[in-house]
Amino acid sequence: MSHSLISDVFCDSYYALIGFVARRTGNRQTAQDLVHDAWLRLAERERRGDEGSETASRAYLYTVADNLAIDHLRRAGRTAERFEGSGNIDVPAAAAVRDIADGHLHREALAAIDAALAALPERRRAIFLADRLDGTAHAVLAQQHGVSVKTIEREVMRALDAVEAALHRWRGDGTAQRRGRRRALSTLLGVGGLGLFGSTAWQAWRHLVPGWQMVVATARGQQLEQPLPDGSRIALDAQGRAEVRYYAARREVALLAGTAFFNVTADAERPFIVEALGARITVVGTRFEVAVGDSGDLRVMVEQGHVRVQPPGAAQHDLHAGDALRWSPDDGVQRAQSQGEVAPWRSGWLDFRHVPLHEAVQRLARYSPFALRVAPDAADLTVFGRVRIAEAGAWLRLLPGSLPVTVREEGRGAERALLITRR
Repeated sequence: MSHSLISDVFCDSYYALIGFVARRTGNRQTAQDLVHDAWLRLAERERRGDEGSETASRAYLYTVADNLAIDHLRRAGRTAERFEGSGNIDVPAAAAVRDIADGHLHREALAAIDAALAALPERRRAIFLADRLDGTAHAVLAQQHGVSVKTIEREVMRALDAVEAALHRWRGDGTAQRRGRRRALSTLLGVGGLGLFGSTAWQAWRHLVPGWQMVVATARGQQLEQPLPDGSRIALDAQGRAEVRYYAARREVALLAGTAFFNVTADAERPFIVEALGARITVVGTRFEVAVGDSGDLRVMVEQGHVRVQPPGAAQHDLHAGDALRWSPDDGVQRAQSQGEVAPWRSGWLDFRHVPLHEAVQRLARYSPFALRVAPDAADLTVFGRVRIAEAGAWLRLLPGSLPVTVREEGRGAERALLITRR
């Protein structure tokens, strides 16, 4: 059996085998260690010249993994008996030893990344490495290469596609069609990072593969405050969704929907980057709000510190405490001073200061148990006021006292809705 076929058998069975062993040992990390040991047994068997088909090798791999799991449980049982009743005993941690199989897999993956980068057109590779390794702003790259920001964004995405396709081929599962958001490269790899040689591929690995990640989301009427590993915190308003990834050289959040308030712990070595609607918001340590509007607009308000905003296809803007920026595809960038409290929804309030009625109602709809609708003839009426979220329904019913509208309920049960029309 060739070295390539050994790797194929192991890679094809990797996830299923870990699940198989984890069910026996009750610990996924232990399962990973035992699976790597089983792979070494398979590699040693083939090195001795014990020929076998792919099916036979897979069966051998499962048998060895099962026996290793049984041995592990027996040793654990004997250890427990040996120390039973001995009081508090400090057992020294095992020395950290780099796993040979893990290192082998990483070298193969790094070679795949290196080859993918080398095959890119020169300009695309330069743009991609400047964006991912140096964090150069897209507007700066566009100026350097004499192209539009949209072209820079396209080049970065195509380079990412090439790297992802290379890793799919490395795993042996072909090039999957991308559906919606890109799969995390760490999911494709199935293993954590090792510091190998400082090559361009390793630098790309460190910037492409997160060391920690999570998804936070809220339902209608729900708010959430999520602590992060570095002491930063995200407060997420109703019907929000964010993907958080921490890399070796940056902390990154993709705000996909809703409104979030960020309280960022300063780290000069790892900037905190929020991406939303194609905009890039970069900070070191500060407190600020980012809101993705239902109509495709973006709002940034700074409570404390310094925030750098790069809207899509527009110039970079530096915001400080009290500054606000709004961007929309139709109106571009509008800067202003924030009025009142930043992110008042954290304390149960919403402030509407000369905003269109349809925008205010869309915001309140995130908390409403039934649908809220505004007729087109009333959509652009201006609203000014402070609304307690818990009493939003009552506030809407009192609108006819301040605006030329009528408010009526329609339907029942799941079809229930509050309709606002002009009178």
